[in-house]
Amino acid sequence: MTASPFLTHHVQRVVRKASLLTLGLVSTLLLGISSAQAQQLREVQFNEAVQIALENNTSIKRAENTLELQEMTVRAERAGFLPNLNLNTSASRNWGLQFDQTVGQLRNTSTDGFNMSASSGINLFNGFSDVAGLNAARFQLESQEYSMERTRQTVVFNVISSFLSVILAEENIAIRQEDVQAQQQLLDQIDEFVRVGSRAISDLYQQQAILANAESQLLTAESNFQVAKTRLIQVLQLDPLSDYRFIAPDPSELPLTARSYDPGNLLLSAFERRADIRAQEAVINAAEENIRAARAGYLPALNLSASTGSGYSSANTRDDFNTQLENNRSERVGLSLSIPIFNRLSVKRGLESSKVQYNNARLDLENAQQNVAIEVRQAYLDYQTAVKRLEVTEKSLQAADQALRVEQERYQVGASTLVELQQARSQFVNASSQRAQAVFQFHFQHRLIEYYQGILDPAQPLFN
Repeated sequence: MTASPFLTHHVQRVVRKASLLTLGLVSTLLLGISSAQAQQLREVQFNEAVQIALENNTSIKRAENTLELQEMTVRAERAGFLPNLNLNTSASRNWGLQFDQTVGQLRNTSTDGFNMSASSGINLFNGFSDVAGLNAARFQLESQEYSMERTRQTVVFNVISSFLSVILAEENIAIRQEDVQAQQQLLDQIDEFVRVGSRAISDLYQQQAILANAESQLLTAESNFQVAKTRLIQVLQLDPLSDYRFIAPDPSELPLTARSYDPGNLLLSAFERRADIRAQEAVINAAEENIRAARAGYLPALNLSASTGSGYSSANTRDDFNTQLENNRSERVGLSLSIPIFNRLSVKRGLESSKVQYNNARLDLENAQQNVAIEVRQAYLDYQTAVKRLEVTEKSLQAADQALRVEQERYQVGASTLVELQQARSQFVNASSQRAQAVFQFHFQHRLIEYYQGILDPAQPLFN
């Protein structure tokens, strides 16, 4: 005997309720087991996330190490202007035939000897190679400082991008949850309509399938949220085994005041403020100084040197140790002039190499300026689009909300079909999602303009 559709439906309801009850019990048990872990949940605000990234990010640490190394290079170049100082000492013992001046003959004996000396030297002129070397090191340090600043801005920008991805993913979960709840409520209504005979059983089956699809989309949204959250944890260099909750503001409470930008002023500001542009200009200046240092190889070099020393020998039996050191003392002062005549083209090769590096540095600057111009232009256009999308999505959400309310009322009185109602609900869900994305994207595009201008401030709030 075949069961009636109503009997089949009620059996399905019983099974469904039993499944929900079982799921609730399992969830309760899991919550009880993980209560200790839940207590360790760490809430992270945006400004805190920025500070964490600035402290933990490996790119920043590498930049700091490179900066410290370049500072040491500058100190070493500066020390090159100072004289050097060397202390030398030696002790020796000799065995065998030696001429004894006291008796005027060779004798088989052993003697002890001791010598000590101090020497110093300083360069007086080397074609200003040392000056050029110091200037080049300073420009390289300046370049590293600008690179460090740009690295910090890039890290902050990556935090903004990843943080907003988490916010959007979490907002999408909320929208999908509301959709599941609405679809469940509609299923209960259709269930009642079918029970009293005002709707066909096919509407019930169709709504069950729609609810299952909504639950599937919710699972997908939760999975996307976990992926975005993991990416942000990676950017912040946090412990992946710990649990975190990244605090997001309510989109309805965010300020949505559009700002007016002039693309020409944006570009000029970027050329003046971008740290990577300033860094490349410093590299060009350093390359110019390297050319001067290489050209100095054609010029003569003048050095001043001085030394003093003394010695002791046990062969001298007339004087004691201190007396010998006093009597054997000697001093020397000298000037040396070196004029390059032929150096197997090593200076020419070094000079040409420095010129090539200088030309390549200028080409890198031109390429960087071109990239900056493209980035600023695209950021400006994207911001204009984001502003327009705010207005469009607001109107779309209001229209979708009104259309859904109308379709719900019409369906309840039998003037609309389930297909029409679901179309209205689908449009409302999509409009809600688009609106949330538009709000957050609007703030993101504003910070993107700041990043491409080179004025991104790590201390500034994400939404202002």
